[in-house]
Amino acid sequence: MRERHDIHVILRDGFGRYLAGQRNDWSFTEEFSQARVFDFIKDRIAEQVEMLRREHGLELSIVAVDPLERYEVCDICGNRTMPYSTFFDGNQFLCSNCSTAGAKSQP
Repeated sequence: MRERHDIHVILRDGFGRYLAGQRNDWSFTEEFSQARVFDFIKDRIAEQVEMLRREHGLELSIVAVDPLERYEVCDICGNRTMPYSTFFDGNQFLCSNCSTAGAKSQP
């Protein structure tokens, strides 16, 4: 049996803005990096988008996200990591390894 792969998507409105936020606090942004990423299957996006169109007249486009665009790049080692595993120290993005190494070198 084939293993199912996640399909990550973002939603755009007719003005090219991205859906951002979370349940009960949705908004639109022009910044791709702030767009909410959904799992197409688990979040039942096709059904949700159709319901929004039918009940609220809101037309949203479903856009697949390139898997590499989901990751942040560590400014020290260049490794890609998921945003929730990335630390921003005010100047640069760090993976957990570089963040930990930097903390150990602090007096």
